[in-house]
Amino acid sequence: MSQQDELKILTPVGMLGYGFDEALFWSAVSDGVDAIICDSGSTDSGPARLALGTMSGSREGYTAELEKFLLAAHHFHVPVLIGSAGGDGANDHVDIFVDIINEIVTRLHLRPMKVVKIYAEVSKDIVQSELDAGRITPCGDAVPELQQNDVEDASRIVAQMGIEPYLKAMEEHPDFDVIIGGRSYDPAPYAAFCVHKGFPNLDIAWHMGKIMECGALCAKPKSREALAIVRHDSFDLRPLNPSSRCTAVSVAAHSLYEKTRPDILFGPGGSLYLQDTTYEELPDNRTVRVRGAKFVPLEQGQYTVKLEAARTRGYHSCFFGGFTDPILISQIDSFIRTVKDHVASVCKFPYDLKLTTYGTRNQISMFSDTNHGETLPPSIAIHGDARAETQAQATRVIHAARVGCMHGSYPGQVATSGNFAMPCAPLDIPMGRVCEFCIYHLMPVDDPTALFHISASVVDHNSDEEPPALVIPAYSPSGFPHASVAKPENNVPRPTILSPPAPPGMCYLGEFASVIRSKNAGPYELTFDIMFDSLAKYFFAKTSGVLDVPKFAELYGIQISDIVAAVWWEPAMALKVTVKRPIVSGRFGETDTHGSCQHAKLLRVLIPAMKDLDE
Repeated sequence: MSQQDELKILTPVGMLGYGFDEALFWSAVSDGVDAIICDSGSTDSGPARLALGTMSGSREGYTAELEKFLLAAHHFHVPVLIGSAGGDGANDHVDIFVDIINEIVTRLHLRPMKVVKIYAEVSKDIVQSELDAGRITPCGDAVPELQQNDVEDASRIVAQMGIEPYLKAMEEHPDFDVIIGGRSYDPAPYAAFCVHKGFPNLDIAWHMGKIMECGALCAKPKSREALAIVRHDSFDLRPLNPSSRCTAVSVAAHSLYEKTRPDILFGPGGSLYLQDTTYEELPDNRTVRVRGAKFVPLEQGQYTVKLEAARTRGYHSCFFGGFTDPILISQIDSFIRTVKDHVASVCKFPYDLKLTTYGTRNQISMFSDTNHGETLPPSIAIHGDARAETQAQATRVIHAARVGCMHGSYPGQVATSGNFAMPCAPLDIPMGRVCEFCIYHLMPVDDPTALFHISASVVDHNSDEEPPALVIPAYSPSGFPHASVAKPENNVPRPTILSPPAPPGMCYLGEFASVIRSKNAGPYELTFDIMFDSLAKYFFAKTSGVLDVPKFAELYGIQISDIVAAVWWEPAMALKVTVKRPIVSGRFGETDTHGSCQHAKLLRVLIPAMKDLDE
């Protein structure tokens, strides 16, 4: 058999359950693809899934998308690989996905499907034994040392698998139709499939998988459906949405997204070095060819897997509403203190209470508050969150806080019938258990497959009925208002809302940079990306000194030692700064679980005005 020259991999969406265009999907499948691979996991939404055993999407949503995948497997014999089932990759969620597959095969009378499961949960006894031996280390400087109670309190522990369990599953079951993996390093199923199909260059396989696991997020405008064409010395990336395109910069910039640093990507079994990577825009003006990454494997005996776990810490209740009285708003800080004093006077048991106001200053920030604006807003919102040992106690605290907001007095008060606008009932909302991450650590393993149980079964039905005829819908751009009707980026003026105007000879970074964003880089780190639309701007900003490490630390009120990485990255014309998260993602008191609203301070950084911007 001659060696295959190309491998085509289709990813319909960067997160299973988020939805994709059926016509674009079937167009790619009917043109011919070698696999459908999709990620289903993330820690971005906080610890609740791991702690409570919930899934990131609904069963109905997963069913709708898996149905398309199984129809492709039935009619075109395309294998399907799914990683991190249900969001957290717990064993129960692997089983739920297989149960969904059983239901679809039976309902649609599909041919028998061989389904392989890979479990990723790890027993507490194994983790405790490794902890006692001193062999478990934090995954990053922001993560504390693992304690015995962290293991004991964990609802479940999952290990993040690399390519080896997927390779073993495919070698043992080469006739598989579907693989449902538990918690996986996002690019692992992509890289493993490449190796299994005779493309063993891990430089190519890992880098392709690391980009493709987000679908066409690397395109401009960002979209969902993506196709990778893998060769032995390079790979091509192409969005399927005809209104999107990949560019050299947009693909290079993806190495910034939600990662600690852009030049080195750490993963199970080794690290991917991107310093010598090249990005070539092809003549179709939509596809980018990538080559040059270098995967450096760990030395023998150094292989580690990342453990993840979360626990519950009491119960919480909340309320939401707002104030409009300018007399109250002008003294909101002192008023909030009187509310807290009222709660303390009526709740004589341990509790935590966080009252967050929206509109007077940036309390969404995880960092030190900004100053009040020059003018008071016409109205502000307030969110209360209370935690206690029981749900009843948490609701009692939040009730007392809401009553304090509603009937508390303040100097100069004229509106004596009540202060608080309450938009919805119930007024005091029980929220269930509070969750927090407790394990995010590395554990060495002698065998990368030993922790991950693999099993296979044939899903069949007892019916002579034929499956439904395959009807491929026509593509309609109306399904993509965010991308298909987008104007070329150079023709879309950016709204300027920063005021007052920058001083003469200066401009705001929010007007100078093309992208300023923040995002979680795991639960314990927050990363900032500042991108520029020309090399001239990039080098000007780099040499201006306004974005050096001490000034960044001063801007966010943190210690320089809290900055994990600060890297200027020319391929994407960007600066990446990653810091220790002031509060672990999703823990009580969180203001921004996703970490995507922490960029605002950077918008108002002053940078010298650059002359001759078109040069």
